[in-house]
Amino acid sequence: MTARSQPVSSLPERVGTLRVSARHLHSAGVAPSQRSHAGAGGDVYGVVESPFGTRLLMGDVMGKGHELARTADSVLRAWRDLAVCEARLEGVAVRLHALVAHSDEPDRFVTATLLSVEADGSAQLVCCGHPPPVLLRDGAAVHAAVPAPAPPLGLLDLHSGWCAAQPVPATAWECMLLYTDGVSEARDARGVFYPLAERAAVLPNADLDDFTDALAADLLRHAEGGLQDDASLLAVRSAA
Repeated sequence: MTARSQPVSSLPERVGTLRVSARHLHSAGVAPSQRSHAGAGGDVYGVVESPFGTRLLMGDVMGKGHELARTADSVLRAWRDLAVCEARLEGVAVRLHALVAHSDEPDRFVTATLLSVEADGSAQLVCCGHPPPVLLRDGAAVHAAVPAPAPPLGLLDLHSGWCAAQPVPATAWECMLLYTDGVSEARDARGVFYPLAERAAVLPNADLDDFTDALAADLLRHAEGGLQDDASLLAVRSAA
C-alpha cells in the first residue's frame, strides 16, 4: 500500500487574518484506529483566532501504541482552550507541557511548534523539539531562526521548565509552512532526505491549496509513494 494525500476538512480556508491550507499524507504503517481527530497518527495541528492574534499549532506525539491518537486529541483540545485565554505563547507551551508530563501515558512527549501571528504579519514563535517553519518570500525559502529551541512538551523540566518565544518579523515571510518530521525525514530509494525548503521555494504559493497539493505530490514522488511515517503540512499566508 502506498501513501496518499488528502485535504484537512476540519480546518477552514480562513482564520483571523490568515488563509489556511493543510494536507495529510498517510503512511501505510498506521492503522485507522491509531489516527486522531487532530491529524494522522500522532500528528496534531490547528489554527484558531484569539484576542492575541491568529494562533497555530503543529506537533507530533512521540511514543508507541494505540494511545498516540488519544494523546494527540488531548493536546489539541487543551491547546484550543489555552490559545484563546493565555496571553503569552510561552505560557501556552508550559501549560501544555504540564498536561503531557502528568498524563497517564508512560514515556510520552510531544514535539511542537507554536505561533501567534498579528494582523500586520509579525509573529512570535516557540519551538519545543520540533522543526521550525519554513518562511517563503520573493522566491526564496529559509527555516525560521530559533536561537534557543526548547525540549519537547513533557520534557521541559530538562530546560528549567520554561521556553522562550522568538520574534518573526512581518518582512521575513509572505507564506509560512509548518510540517511534521514525516515530511523532513522522508527519504528516496538512495536514503536522501526530502529537500523541503528547496522544493517549496520553486512551487507557486499564491493559491495555498494548489501549493499544498503540489508539495504533497512532490513529497510522494520523492519517497516513491512509500512514506515510513505519517506526514502533515500546514501553509498560511495573509488573507489581505
